[in-house]
Amino acid sequence: MVERENIHFTVKFLGEVTENQALDVDARLKRLHLSKADVEVKGVGAFPSIGRPRVVWAGVPRAHEERVKPIAEGVLIALDGIGEQDRRPFAAHATLGRVRTGRGSTELTSVLRSNADRPFGEISFENLKLKSSVLGPRGPTYEDIGVYPLV
Repeated sequence: MVERENIHFTVKFLGEVTENQALDVDARLKRLHLSKADVEVKGVGAFPSIGRPRVVWAGVPRAHEERVKPIAEGVLIALDGIGEQDRRPFAAHATLGRVRTGRGSTELTSVLRSNADRPFGEISFENLKLKSSVLGPRGPTYEDIGVYPLV
């Protein structure tokens, strides 16, 4: 389970970057002028699939995804060429937990299916954050490296 204070929407995962690359990312993000967005968080699911959950997430309805898409596209264009390449299309979601074993997967699949359309409320996307993530035995530790207000 991801600790409440660590739940976030990832726009781009950079992976291992050098200090110079991190400075370049910071400079590129500072130049962006992207709009804030209020979105509904609704439904849960899993990657790669509900039947084989490895990552459990809360999502954004399709209608509200259009509010987040310009933010994601702006960031992805600005950071093109830095970090890991991801060929999958952007899908607005917040990771809630990771599944380490197959134990209890039938029950988890049932819970995910019964909450596929559950509303969680609305959130405001008001900032982009450049985060450092260090993986430890109890999961990742996050630190904000930069905060970039949306207008």
